[in-house]
Amino acid sequence: MPELTTCEDASAWDAFVSRAPDASLLQAWAWGSLKSRYGWQPRRYLWVEAARPIAAAAVLRRRLPGGLYLDYAPRGPILDGHLENWPDFWQTLREHLAAEGGTVLKVDPEWTTDAQRAALTASGALPSRHPIQHQATMLVDISGGDAALMRLKESTRRNIRSGSRQGIMVEASEASAAMDSFYDLLVETAAREQFTIRGRAYYQDLLGLFRERGQVCVYLARLEDRLLAGAVMLFFGSKLIYLYGGTRSEAKDLKPGYLLHWRAIEDAQRRGCTSYDMWGVPLDPQPGQRGYGYYVFKSRFNGRLVRFIGLYDLPVNRAATLTIRLAERFARAGQPEFV
Repeated sequence: MPELTTCEDASAWDAFVSRAPDASLLQAWAWGSLKSRYGWQPRRYLWVEAARPIAAAAVLRRRLPGGLYLDYAPRGPILDGHLENWPDFWQTLREHLAAEGGTVLKVDPEWTTDAQRAALTASGALPSRHPIQHQATMLVDISGGDAALMRLKESTRRNIRSGSRQGIMVEASEASAAMDSFYDLLVETAAREQFTIRGRAYYQDLLGLFRERGQVCVYLARLEDRLLAGAVMLFFGSKLIYLYGGTRSEAKDLKPGYLLHWRAIEDAQRRGCTSYDMWGVPLDPQPGQRGYGYYVFKSRFNGRLVRFIGLYDLPVNRAATLTIRLAERFARAGQPEFV
């Protein structure tokens, strides 16, 4: 019978989680470390059989009134393609969380199939009213070296070549100064596009923690001395992940983002990445809808729209779960946790 253990080894954790087919950046070691600075307590659980991990869940814990706790496994659990391990894993994990004051475990794994959804609901999971993370992404095949370029839309290839001809230069950096420059872009973009961001320290913390794991890079596109666009990219297992981006309003006609993203793809290929997760897009993109603009940009990389099964509540303490779910009926959906 497998057993539940906690993991204290960052390299061992990332080695298992990053290679699983349902791997997610939000289950990475550094993500839990980041959240530990902003009100969450990370716990990293492994389901181990014959001294080998077969499933995992990085759980973030936050205190509730009355000495109870809310637990959230962002983009977890990780089952490495073996749904049959979930019932026993969940039963043991539930007992452990309950013994430590847990109420509900929220999960939103990178699962896409009816069979995966059924595995959750069979263990008592209930759909949650307000998603925390984005519910769809654009996934681009970047395997095959130069063949990846030819899979992009012709207009995208044209914009990449145009950026090079105009003299746009893209620099890749892990330096704090690069993140400061990017943050200034992000502030301007957020004000223009009306989305919420965090304070500067949050992004510097993210950079420092993922830099320790060799998993982050800031890309900045410049024309001479003008900063045009920037992006924060993460590398996790075989994936390149586009986490944050910003662009100067006056740079729109130069379209610097295309060359910037292609340079990041080239770096990711050299690291052995074979897919590019362009992060959140609307579930049902329509003109005029919030997010439609960045959906159009991301779609020009000719990726595949992937829809996830969504956020579910797994009762740890059934009475407390009902109370929390009732309260959420009257709650306004917040900004996604990754912002």
